[in-house]
Amino acid sequence: MLYVFHGNNTSLSSHKASALIASLRAKKTDASYVRIEAGQWSPTIVEEHLGGQGLFSNKYIIFLDRVTENGEAKDGLVESVSVMQESPNIFIVLEGKVNTELTKAFEKHAEKIVVSDEVAKGAPKEEFNIFALADAVGSRDPFKAWMTYRQAIDKGTEPENIIGTIFWQLKSMVLAAHASSASEAGLSPFVYSKAKKTVGNYSASELQELTQKFVTLYHDGHRGKVSMELGIEKTLLSIS
Repeated sequence: MLYVFHGNNTSLSSHKASALIASLRAKKTDASYVRIEAGQWSPTIVEEHLGGQGLFSNKYIIFLDRVTENGEAKDGLVESVSVMQESPNIFIVLEGKVNTELTKAFEKHAEKIVVSDEVAKGAPKEEFNIFALADAVGSRDPFKAWMTYRQAIDKGTEPENIIGTIFWQLKSMVLAAHASSASEAGLSPFVYSKAKKTVGNYSASELQELTQKFVTLYHDGHRGKVSMELGIEKTLLSIS
């Protein structure tokens, strides 16, 4: 499956792609997340992530983050679009302005294409770093978490995507707490290092309880039982 975000307004495209990734990671909690940037591009890198990790194991969410900034990727990405569509994994492509050949390939094979060529009325004018909220939760700083959360809401980030980001942070901390290395935890070295530094801010039971609160809030919000926006705010203020 392939989702594509591109256009002249790279900040808005990035914002929308990040929101989708956070939402997918909240829904597909067993999927492994891989981010591939221009400097990591190789002719075989897409092929390496077409299948799952094993017959009965997790699938991937693969984020190709402006890989065509690497000149070798421009032709390679065109050739890979069709196989990404057919893969059981989810590929999310973020690009700036793309050429005609790549545009046609996207239009033929992508499940969804979002083009951001100008800032829409009421949309964020600059990219919001949603992961700053995850860091505040990991640091157990309720005021900073609340302030960052309000900024996210003001810039148009959907509450369900915010929950997805927070859930990802908490899950990373749980995995890091029970592992002695990034590979053992199934996390990237960068994510593992950050999670390991913050995991001591919560007890094991507190992490479990907080994670369950956000899972419950996500489902109850979709069922219309509670206001997801107010529920997130209340929960963040309670982490002190």
